[in-house]
Amino acid sequence: MSKRGVERLAPAKINLALHVTGRRADGYHLLDSIAVFADIGDRVVIEPADELRIILSGPFAAHAPGDRTDLSWRAAMAFFAKAELHPGATIHVEKNIPAGAGLGGGSADAAAVLAGLNELFSAGLSPEVLKAIGLKIGADVPMCLEGRTLRARGIGEDIAPVEGLPPLPMVLVWPGRTVSTAEVFSKLQRRDNPPLGEPPTATTPTELAAWLAGCRNDLEAPAMAVAPEIGEVLAALRGTENCLLARMSGSGSACFALYATRAEADAAAEQISAQRPGWWVAAAYAA
Repeated sequence: MSKRGVERLAPAKINLALHVTGRRADGYHLLDSIAVFADIGDRVVIEPADELRIILSGPFAAHAPGDRTDLSWRAAMAFFAKAELHPGATIHVEKNIPAGAGLGGGSADAAAVLAGLNELFSAGLSPEVLKAIGLKIGADVPMCLEGRTLRARGIGEDIAPVEGLPPLPMVLVWPGRTVSTAEVFSKLQRRDNPPLGEPPTATTPTELAAWLAGCRNDLEAPAMAVAPEIGEVLAALRGTENCLLARMSGSGSACFALYATRAEADAAAEQISAQRPGWWVAAAYAA
């Protein structure tokens, strides 16, 4: 085992489109989604230790339990069991991304823990094995292990990279309201929606946004029924200059807007921050 620590970014995951296409007998919903990953996120640092310990810090540390129900803890214990190693590591998670926001925060942390422990302990677990471990922790964890533009189907385990899309300047906004994924799904009126079409070969954010305009997030309407603040966020984003597309991510309550350039995204983020100082607002690139 190497004695050095490892550090990983757990990037925010943004669902550019999310269609609910069915429901399995066990209650899991079937999805068809295009997801990208931002250049901002939580920071995970892992160091060898005699026992397992999770340390939380950052502006959203209070959003994570930090105990044995925490996805990072569960990921670590699952890794050590699979690798047949004693569970010993100090895992420091700097929570920069709000939880319960549809940005994959806890799942991204779990993915970073799995990949980081695999590197730290030179365990040699394959990406397929790590994704199988992750799927038992949460449906989004395999996507976060992939960590690049992808199309996810099934319950999130059927993953295919999407090549050729441009980096996307965007603004992420969270109104300070968490929503329960289970409650959002409970308000879904239809569960057999048509799947996505084939993603285009888009060379610019403007071209991609035009294609995405014909797609949906099927969870947006039920999430707005739970948290009307989502509608306020979407209206604010659509009211910014040069907004190409605004939509909710995942099961909410965070939303994103796409822009042609980073300068336009920065200007939009500055405008919304000034208008709504109580909201979390961040400009980012996603790919």
